[in-house]
Amino acid sequence: MSSAQKLLRRAQFIPLLIAGLYGIVLLLATVPWVQRELTYLHWIRFPFFPKYDTPHAYGLAPFKTRNLVIPTPDGEKLGAWHVLPNSYYMKQAPFPPQSDLTAADFDKALGARPTVIYFHGNAATRASPHRVRTYAALSSVLDLNVVAVDYRGFADSTGEPSEEGLKVDARAVYDWVAERVKAAGKNAPQRQIIVMGHSLGTGVASALTGLLADDGIVPKALVLITPFSSIPDLLSSLYLFGVVPLLSPLAYFPRIQNFFKSLISVRFDSVEALSRTVAPTLLVHTKADKVVPHSHSEALFQSLLAPNGTEYAIPKPFVLDYAGWGTLHISNPQRRQVIWWEGEFGGHDEVGWAEGTLDLIADIAKLNMPSDGASYISL
Repeated sequence: MSSAQKLLRRAQFIPLLIAGLYGIVLLLATVPWVQRELTYLHWIRFPFFPKYDTPHAYGLAPFKTRNLVIPTPDGEKLGAWHVLPNSYYMKQAPFPPQSDLTAADFDKALGARPTVIYFHGNAATRASPHRVRTYAALSSVLDLNVVAVDYRGFADSTGEPSEEGLKVDARAVYDWVAERVKAAGKNAPQRQIIVMGHSLGTGVASALTGLLADDGIVPKALVLITPFSSIPDLLSSLYLFGVVPLLSPLAYFPRIQNFFKSLISVRFDSVEALSRTVAPTLLVHTKADKVVPHSHSEALFQSLLAPNGTEYAIPKPFVLDYAGWGTLHISNPQRRQVIWWEGEFGGHDEVGWAEGTLDLIADIAKLNMPSDGASYISL
């Protein structure tokens, strides 16, 4: 037998090998522990040798940010940062500050300008470069307080992550902020708080907004950057590490795919959570996203137009096309403004701090700048 024939014979086993490896991946994906580790990737802690008590080491202005520990009702301790709004920071004397400001100074800032609570994606920590750049943009360009938290099991926070645990964390952070906003003189703190999530954090932000709605609380706005409709739906289109497909090869076998989806214990069903709130909502996604397909934002947008199925007529959204930038889909269903930006360019981790995104956040939250009292844009 020639060497070519031997190679051909061996090549016949390659499809079987690939199918076998894929089967192993599927079986591993049904194990709850494996699901947790791959969903949160909390064991990837970057930057290395972190200095959470020195936020300016990562590019934030000197003494503009305080390092916090926020307790949860079930006994965990969450590491967090509070970044001051630029207008408040620049009023400090001397400027720039030469030492840490007091807790009272930071608490007072929560009454001076609105606050965005930022829930980050999986892996790494609140000190990751693209996240720090987002805080800086929200603080400097939009003049907002920024409270960025690491979930339980991430960074210097205690505990282990779970879907219910992250929901507890989110509500604990909201209550912590709302209590201080009220103490600073704002009788309706929810009107001063913007809930914002990126990637995995959009599931957390959506869940929080649904929980708040159950208590009759509607935040100032909800901002979802590269969101997904649910974890099971995401896994139907996700490539692990950008290479290994999970459930997408089973699309030709819907019953088998649905069976494996039913075994996913971490769900973060954003469609269901968002059906319970009337908070003004902004969806930001690009066609260039290589992690979460932008079709998830389309699914969320459609669900927001008709949160109760066919009970209400679906309003026709207003569409604005911007050549080379993207398309805005705007609607006002059920007493809430909903904006979906479908961008042409921008990576998964970069779109959150883009200038166009900041303008859209200013609009959905009806932010007024201290200088002129006018919103950035009017859609």
